[in-house]
Amino acid sequence: MDPRTNPYTPNAGAEPEVVVGREDQLESFDVLLARLERGRTEQSMIVTGLRGVGKTVLLQQFLQKARENKWTVMDMEAEKNDTSAFRRDLGSRFYSALLQLSPKARWSERAKHAASVAKSFSLTASPEGPLRSD
Repeated sequence: MDPRTNPYTPNAGAEPEVVVGREDQLESFDVLLARLERGRTEQSMIVTGLRGVGKTVLLQQFLQKARENKWTVMDMEAEKNDTSAFRRDLGSRFYSALLQLSPKARWSERAKHAASVAKSFSLTASPEGPLRSD
C-alpha cells in the first residue's frame, strides 16, 4: 500500500481518516444503546486487544455515538492496583454526571439515593475507626 494514502495512523488514540474493520463492534454498540433506551438489557461490551490495534479510537467512537443519542458519558481510565484513586475518581465523576443530568433541586428520591451511593465511593475508614472523605 502507498504510505501516502494508507489510512493507518500509528499514534496512540489519533483519529484515523477511516475506521475500518470495526463495523461489527459499532453495530453492537448501536444495538446496546437502542435496547437501553427502551429499558431493555443487553450484553455489556469489553474492548481488548494489543497495543496499537485501535481500542482507544473505537472507545472514542462509542463515546461520540452515546453523546449523539443524548447519553451522559463518564470517560475515565483505570490503572491496575490503584483501587482507592479509582473509587474517588469514579464517585466524583458519577456525582458530576448526576448534576449534568439534572440540577440537584430537581432530583427524585432515586437520584438522591444514587448520589448517596456515589458519595460512598469517596469515603474511607482509617485504622483508628473514623470515616473520612478522600
